[in-house]
Amino acid sequence: MVNAIWDFDGTLFNTYPYMVTSFCKALDENGVSDVNFDSESIYEDMRIHSLGASETKYCASFNINRDQFSRSYKQFERDEVMLAKPFVGVRAVLSNVIGTGGSNGLLTHRDDQAITLLNDFDLKKLFTGFVTSKQSFKRKPNPESLNYLINNMDLNRSSTFMIGDRQLDVDAGHNAGVKTILFDPDYMIEDQGDPDYVAHSFDEISKLIE
Repeated sequence: MVNAIWDFDGTLFNTYPYMVTSFCKALDENGVSDVNFDSESIYEDMRIHSLGASETKYCASFNINRDQFSRSYKQFERDEVMLAKPFVGVRAVLSNVIGTGGSNGLLTHRDDQAITLLNDFDLKKLFTGFVTSKQSFKRKPNPESLNYLINNMDLNRSSTFMIGDRQLDVDAGHNAGVKTILFDPDYMIEDQGDPDYVAHSFDEISKLIE
């Protein structure tokens, strides 16, 4: 039996393409021509670092007010991200965790939109614990939110995995004393944070936690 605590963006759902589209639209709305930026570079910045780091970089480069840009981005992203779909194999892995007597939890910096998307794809029922940005926990890699889920869901740390697509997910898992899997579907993360395992597909994740 294993338990899994899942990140959302870039782990359960492939939201990054829609985040990049929103980012590009926000740049355009703030007067930056698309000849001056490259969507692939924005994607790499988001994947390797974070959305926040990308905002800092591009707002500085194009002299854009950060708060104004963030408002533009969030306005576009709200609709764009609703087009995102789960990665191939998500449903099967979540079901297998439950089938072996384990539990799934969600730990995301996104708001309750993440739960809405899970519900839209009939996946919410496969989770027994949720932490979103609506709660007042410190952000990953601080283990506060992960510890809350572990305690609230009554999980054994030795049989629990934190699974996410960035180093901060791995660090949060280490800080909470659970096993870690870095999900890197595009082989992009160089500084991995010393995870217990690295997986590039949900087939690989399934083999690691079966």
